[in-house]
Amino acid sequence: MKKILITFLALITFFNVSAIHEKYIGGYEFLPSKVNTTNDDYAMSLLNGRVIYSVKDAVGGIKIYAAEIKESEIELENAQEVKEMTDLGIFGTFAYDESLKKIYFSRYEKSTKNYMLYESTQTGERTWTSPKRLKIAGLDSYRKDGSPLVNAGWLYRAPGMSGFFNPTLADGGKRIYFSSDFPVGNGGRDIWYVEKEGNSWSMPKNAGRNINTKGNEDYPFVIDDKLYFASDTENGDFDLFVSIKDGDGWGIAVALGGTYNSSSDDYNLIGTENTIFFVSGRNSGNGDDIYRPERLLIEPCPTLAESRNEPEPIIQMKTFPWKLFYFDFDKDVLTEEFLIELDQLYNTMLDFMQDNDFVIRGHTDSRGSDSYNMSLSKRRAQRIQKLLGEKGIPLSIMKIEYFGKTQLVVPNAETEEEHAQNRRVEVDIIRKE
Repeated sequence: MKKILITFLALITFFNVSAIHEKYIGGYEFLPSKVNTTNDDYAMSLLNGRVIYSVKDAVGGIKIYAAEIKESEIELENAQEVKEMTDLGIFGTFAYDESLKKIYFSRYEKSTKNYMLYESTQTGERTWTSPKRLKIAGLDSYRKDGSPLVNAGWLYRAPGMSGFFNPTLADGGKRIYFSSDFPVGNGGRDIWYVEKEGNSWSMPKNAGRNINTKGNEDYPFVIDDKLYFASDTENGDFDLFVSIKDGDGWGIAVALGGTYNSSSDDYNLIGTENTIFFVSGRNSGNGDDIYRPERLLIEPCPTLAESRNEPEPIIQMKTFPWKLFYFDFDKDVLTEEFLIELDQLYNTMLDFMQDNDFVIRGHTDSRGSDSYNMSLSKRRAQRIQKLLGEKGIPLSIMKIEYFGKTQLVVPNAETEEEHAQNRRVEVDIIRKE
């Protein structure tokens, strides 16, 4: 299992350290970017204030695109293919050293049937030098069968093993982090790094067990003293994690939570102090897409007076709808924003407990199978019941009902905002007979 901080004190310590993802947790949801295509859009990197990413075409070919960042909306726009970068043979993400105007990237070698790290220097707005393989210690000449000679106990490639992927730069250009499934790792693919040594790079070092597990870790991104990456150890799909630098290594990794992680693959997070993006497969049927944050708009909860058709004594009122709780896609966990509104509901319920029972109804949006959504809507209703029970409302007077996607507020939802209105829990007060 991935090691995760679970104590309250540890979480407080962690989140007191500024991280680029924190400002987009409470009150935000992530929506597909407008630049996404019907194919896979992935492998994002930052270059001169733009997001550079890959698009896989219908026949499996890869083209490199560049999009401008519209910071006022945290959105991408004006996406155009950059043929000069496509021609470099970039595979996956790349690391950019602004001081040297140089990128480091993975590139496939036909001669070795392997992916190796290369570099190229920007010589103009759209021009680059020919790719040159990095000199990495321990990597010796290749045999005819494609495997290298053993050097200092290292075997960089054996049959079925791959090479260097998805690099990112750290420590002012002195380190390159990347992923690989070297046979001496912790399990599947691990996060590794090499360090600058003159005109070459050191032998790879493993990023450590606080990061790497028996599963797969990939898509590292380092900003300031934080390492973001994806791991599939938690539930079989990639989730996003973050770790804070601890000396020369990294502290215990923490999952980013429901705002970022879904039941599909979520990976390749990048960002600056003002922007953040990641790739996810949650938009089923449209391949992997780039996601960006948007403020979650919630309609104000009606007061008790507004919910009645005409003024009458509260004792005669049989029900009132409290449509209060909205959830992130495929999640049953409330954000901090709705935990505050939970207190308001609790205080209102106290006034009705003597003569009324309560029914808590869970709902989902229209995406996903009937059986899965029925289970998800049940979990959402149970979540509200549990939280209210912890506050002191007896479980015996709270009934659970769940409807999956059978009672949609927006029947033909298309936008993410419309889907969000369907992902809800309603609480009614029912007068006892």
